[in-house]
Amino acid sequence: MKSASDLQDEIARLQRELAKLRGMGSASRAEELPVVEMLMRNTQRRHVAEAELADAHAWMELAQEVGGVAAYRMDITENRLWWSQSVFALYGFDPAAGEPTIDLWLSAIHPDDRVNVEHMARMAIETGAPIDHQFRIIRPSDGTHRWVHDRGRIECDATGKPLRLHGVNIDMTAMRQVQEALAASEEQYRGTFEHANVGVAHVSVDGRFLRANGYLCKLLGRAESELQAVTFQDITHPDDLGSDLDLLLQLMDGKIPSYTLEKRYVRPDGTLVWSDLSVALIRNDEGIPLHFVSVITDIQQRKQAQDLVKLVLDEANHRVKNLLSVVGAIVKSSARSAGSVKQFEEAVSLRLKGIAASHDLLMGKSVDGGDLAQLIRRQLEIFTACVIERVIMDGPPLQLCPRAVHAFGMVLHELATNACKYGALANERGEVHIDWSISAEREALHFVWREVGGPEIKMAGPQGFGSKALTRMLAGSLGGKVTHQLLPAGCVFEADLPLGNLLDRS
Repeated sequence: MKSASDLQDEIARLQRELAKLRGMGSASRAEELPVVEMLMRNTQRRHVAEAELADAHAWMELAQEVGGVAAYRMDITENRLWWSQSVFALYGFDPAAGEPTIDLWLSAIHPDDRVNVEHMARMAIETGAPIDHQFRIIRPSDGTHRWVHDRGRIECDATGKPLRLHGVNIDMTAMRQVQEALAASEEQYRGTFEHANVGVAHVSVDGRFLRANGYLCKLLGRAESELQAVTFQDITHPDDLGSDLDLLLQLMDGKIPSYTLEKRYVRPDGTLVWSDLSVALIRNDEGIPLHFVSVITDIQQRKQAQDLVKLVLDEANHRVKNLLSVVGAIVKSSARSAGSVKQFEEAVSLRLKGIAASHDLLMGKSVDGGDLAQLIRRQLEIFTACVIERVIMDGPPLQLCPRAVHAFGMVLHELATNACKYGALANERGEVHIDWSISAEREALHFVWREVGGPEIKMAGPQGFGSKALTRMLAGSLGGKVTHQLLPAGCVFEADLPLGNLLDRS
């Protein structure tokens, strides 16, 4: 389609040709054609040219009206302005108001843009530079605002002197509204993307991170630039990668619309984070995959809670078995030391009450703190009333908070049970040495349980639940470092615990 400038050039050419034809009416060419025939032909050609000129004018006006384009021309030497009918419609001017003027045009320019518009026009006239800028107008007919894109070029004479300015004004209001709406939508999307309380990422079809929000970067321990340098395959736990890729291929093949998966990511420091992953695939209009949208939720705490529930259930099962063993040991021990049935009954009854108190402690029903030495005696006398002299304790007074009492009670219960069943208290000569000390410099408690003189320990197969739980009970509740060794000479349990997590501050 011809531009407004091209149409103006075509109109000017037709006007020149029409003038030429009109001037030929008085010329004599008798030697070639009769004068009448020549005049008839010239008249016919003039009519054709006039029709073409009118058609070109109509075509230009229609093109300007449909395209929201208004043409103008300025005679620089005479400071006169001409514009098409579309200018009146665009600017809201009254066509009957008279000839267009520069002052009339400037009066419609938005006050905030007028200085810049005048500067652009002056620079074009003075230097011959093309005009290409946008500004706002206020239509006098209805007071509405419109955005106008002004494009123009300077026509110079043979010496380079500017003669005329040819240009068009394009109504950009609708496009600006679309651009502003898109910008607002993009801003809203960006805000949602960045401030979502879940991880959000765009991932290419080959697994590269294209974009990631701040939540995901924090969750995975990597800046966005670091994520963009790896693929999701690189940071997925190997045990979870196969399931993820299988579901991704089904999504690519169109067999499923989306998928969710619980998986582990590997942080740069090697730690794992459990996440709930939801993935959808974005395709273009032709169905070609463009990229994945991944929503990643942190479920680390939920997984830890599930592990804790499993630990508690396993522990409960383990405690029931231990309790039966302890009751059996109490009956046997009481039977050996009792002088009568009544003494036997009293001894068994007393120890069962001690077990009940210990059970309350282990279940967290004890809300009071207590001294560490008293806690040790309270727990061990349930199992070792007849051999309490074989338990040697040494350590300073230490008042524990309720949480520490509960954690230590569980550990002492487990250690005492094992000592009675397999360790130093399972024969007649073994001993348990319990020592603890406080380091003011490190602000830590060092606790040691050491068994000597008991049956030789022979490890057979993997450690059971009780042995594994021992290393988790104190460290999991109170922090610090815990070790549990089953040596041939006996069990050795050591713990270094932060003092601040143990003390009863009341």
